[in-house]
Amino acid sequence: MNKLALVFAGQGSQYAGMGLDFVDAYPFLLEKEKEASKILGYDVRDVLLSSDGKINETEYTQPLVLLSTIYAYDIFCTLNAQVASVAGFSLGEYSAFYASEVFDFNQIMHLIAKRSSLMKDCTIKHPGKMAAILGLSSQEVDRICLESSKEGIVVSANYNSPIQVVISGEENAVSHACELAKQRGAKRAMVLNVSGAFHSPLMKEAGDGLASYLKDMSYQAAQFPIYMNTTAKPLIEKNLFSEMEKQIQSSVYFEQTIKQMVRDGITHIVEIGPGTVLSGLIKKINIDIEVTQLGKMNDLDYLKGWLETYGFNK
Repeated sequence: MNKLALVFAGQGSQYAGMGLDFVDAYPFLLEKEKEASKILGYDVRDVLLSSDGKINETEYTQPLVLLSTIYAYDIFCTLNAQVASVAGFSLGEYSAFYASEVFDFNQIMHLIAKRSSLMKDCTIKHPGKMAAILGLSSQEVDRICLESSKEGIVVSANYNSPIQVVISGEENAVSHACELAKQRGAKRAMVLNVSGAFHSPLMKEAGDGLASYLKDMSYQAAQFPIYMNTTAKPLIEKNLFSEMEKQIQSSVYFEQTIKQMVRDGITHIVEIGPGTVLSGLIKKINIDIEVTQLGKMNDLDYLKGWLETYGFNK
């Protein structure tokens, strides 16, 4: 029996104008655009269409990738497909919270504004960088990080696929780890264009700040399972806030999440949000999973037929 999961895009997939094609085609989304602008304190359409580079600054990137993903998800909902579970990559986990109705739109936009602000502050106070290691196993990358820790903090931050791990930490330690990786046969070890050492212990203060902020938040039971970045397993409701705190400073187990989904019966996945990065990773993790995307309006007709072909229409 076919089972469908959704995965939601993370930071790094942003581009100018993302999501606005959905708003222009479906005017009911304008209310969310207006509400997001009010919550965030700036005109989201202006920033999305600007050429000043703000969209690549984390305090703008996170809310705007989330917002554009929510636009796409709201249109996905008009197709009445049967969804078994959801997951998100890093920032994308907040889209999963919205999709499963753990937090409503107002709550999730306030949450992401706080998260992005806290993480920006951490990048200034505790500068670092991230690098992608291609062509080595996760076990080998873990060993390299351990050896490089004598130069400073460095950890495996994103387990993306069997041959791709992103490391994160202090600049000297990351540089040392990249050199070791090349010596040990990595196809590539490339520094990423990000503003800080995300998903590393350098983000601890951001996690602490989010934990404090969450104390006053209410939430609802998830409408379907959310596979968590920190465990690669469905959320246990009582652990929600502690998992959200931990996620900022802990590894993203994406490869393990997809493998667990498959063990739990998932056969088909739709990536929702800007870009197609996750679709590519999923095919490297398990070539047998059927994957498609909804990131732009011109994906919609194909997706309708895809859902009908595989029997996911309610």
